[in-house]
Amino acid sequence: MPDKTIALMLGSARTSGNARGLAAWLTSILDKQLNANTSGDSHDAFHIVLVDPTKSPHPLGPVVDGVRMPAMIRDPALYSSPAVREWSAFISSCSAVVVLTPQYNWGVPGELKNSFDHLYWEWRDKPVLIVTYGGHGGSKCAAQLKDILEGGLKMPVVEQPILITLPVEYIRADHRVPTDAPPPDFLQSYQEAVENAAQELKQLLSAPAKAVEH
Repeated sequence: MPDKTIALMLGSARTSGNARGLAAWLTSILDKQLNANTSGDSHDAFHIVLVDPTKSPHPLGPVVDGVRMPAMIRDPALYSSPAVREWSAFISSCSAVVVLTPQYNWGVPGELKNSFDHLYWEWRDKPVLIVTYGGHGGSKCAAQLKDILEGGLKMPVVEQPILITLPVEYIRADHRVPTDAPPPDFLQSYQEAVENAAQELKQLLSAPAKAVEH
């Protein structure tokens, strides 16, 4: 069984963007909600691990191994790329996934899509929460991700995605969500939605595992 690690996957590799600040804000809320009733023992607590697309086990790049489709690979040793084998081991060790991503040109950032496409069985039945952001909240990206993750990869998806509308100064000017300071006021209106989503994610984590098709 995977341990109590939750992968917080960033969809943006832009170091000057809002991803890391939003991740810090999101982690704070999720950690509090997911571990609200734990005994205080670190072994009982969920641990949220930031997955930065610019750092190991990333970047993975495009899917170039045409010998076997990921859905045909049940033994990770059969992945031809050491980086993909490392990615497989990491995802297999996680109990759930949170995706935090901007919307690029009405869709999913390419590097994020590649991250999912390199694997298949490792994602199956792993609960996932979708959080998108942009000038209009990233709803088109969220809808695409739901189709990909729920339909294609058979992942249980938290019903309501979190759609964060960034003020224009956080997109076209130099305002950024900070990583080491109190979050900006506009994020307060999303806190309750994140708390509710965390509780649903926790319920999905406690649901009986489904039989995996072969």
